[in-house]
Amino acid sequence: MTFLEILLLLVLGVIYLTCVFTVAGITFRNGHWLLGILGIFFPVFWLIGVVIPPTEEAVVEATLTE
Repeated sequence: MTFLEILLLLVLGVIYLTCVFTVAGITFRNGHWLLGILGIFFPVFWLIGVVIPPTEEAVVEATLTE
């Protein structure tokens, strides 16, 4: 592997890990479990799960923990 390939792999890995800990967490917290699991393989599902409104169960749980 060349230096450029290693650098690209490292940068993409850091971006993926950042998305796992931020965007995926928000997707799961919004109650979109299927999108969160599918996002492991296709990260665009994480973005969809963040944009759509949370499920009713997630809203009720959030109000109960306050």
